[in-house]
Amino acid sequence: MITAYLVDFVTTLSLSAIASNGEVKGGGAYYLISRSLGPEFGGSIGLLFYLAQVLNTALNLVGLIDCLKLNFGPSMPHGYWWEYLFETIALVVCTILCLAGSSIFAKASNALLVILSISILSIPFSALVLPAFEDPVRGIKFTGMSLATLRSNLLPHSEGREFAGFGTFRDLFGILFPATSGIFAGASMSGDLKNPSKAIPAGTLWAMLSTLIAYLLVIFSLASSATHSSFVHNANVIQETSIWPPIIFAGEFATTFFSALMGLVGSAKLMQALARDRLFPGLSVFGMGTRKADEPVLAIFFTYVIAQFAMFANLNQIATFISMGYQVTSPSLRPFNLPILMLVDDFLCHESRLLPAQDRFGTKFPPSFQVLQLADCFCR
Repeated sequence: MITAYLVDFVTTLSLSAIASNGEVKGGGAYYLISRSLGPEFGGSIGLLFYLAQVLNTALNLVGLIDCLKLNFGPSMPHGYWWEYLFETIALVVCTILCLAGSSIFAKASNALLVILSISILSIPFSALVLPAFEDPVRGIKFTGMSLATLRSNLLPHSEGREFAGFGTFRDLFGILFPATSGIFAGASMSGDLKNPSKAIPAGTLWAMLSTLIAYLLVIFSLASSATHSSFVHNANVIQETSIWPPIIFAGEFATTFFSALMGLVGSAKLMQALARDRLFPGLSVFGMGTRKADEPVLAIFFTYVIAQFAMFANLNQIATFISMGYQVTSPSLRPFNLPILMLVDDFLCHESRLLPAQDRFGTKFPPSFQVLQLADCFCR
């Protein structure tokens, strides 16, 4: 968690610096990267970032169906294809909401946010008011708020079969990093913001702070009230130790569904911006938008198709690919990252390669930042 938020914090500062020093249009992080580092580098990173966001949509939909299985397992049909069918239905619903327009999407997002906030606050409240209990059948031992329980959960239990050293860290990071990277969802909606140069820095920093507080609140509330064996033996321990279990289920549903919505519409808008820059042949058709609100209808359908195929993989496989995509994008937003400076050396000191790209694609890209050129000269 700390590693993920350190990466996010440095990236957010760089994102804010770039956004507040120039005009920002649709495309979010892709627009900022392509206008600061050049079209070739921006296009390749933008395509990777697009795929990461599409995979993030698939990840949340797979997690949504896993959540339903935990709560309605006995009454739900079992089997791989049944699960894929339920995931497809959820994806279709998300697509319909996105096609309905930004106003419907905003109303649905506000309702989901209220449910999610109540669900998060119910976790520390349950840890404070629920009496201690032990249920061997469900494999749960709830102690209530206890320093002894917190100390036992702070360090890894290396003697168990579940602990695999660095492999455990890699698996956890693969799931946690995409979860914390959701703070950049607002930047992906840059085309809908009235003043993105101010809204993106303020919104992203506040989003990072609020989500960090929420994560820490949930983590310490659970770590101080439930034993390690409870988390190992019962995947639904949060709901089982809640004062009102339905609100936890509603929160799990809200966070996965809301994240899937944001991933779908954000990636579609990124594809629209990528297509309008005409960096890749055959993609220009996805740059079309509706007359009234410039909604990326064709890009939404294209994103739906890719997400549909991505859901063939399981949750851990999708999470690994998402982490790679986000980690490639994050360094490209940091001006003082020396390895990135070396990679974009040709674009920074040889404008002759950048200018033909401008003429070829018909898109005006401003010259690279002076601070990047100065740093690159020192690297030489």
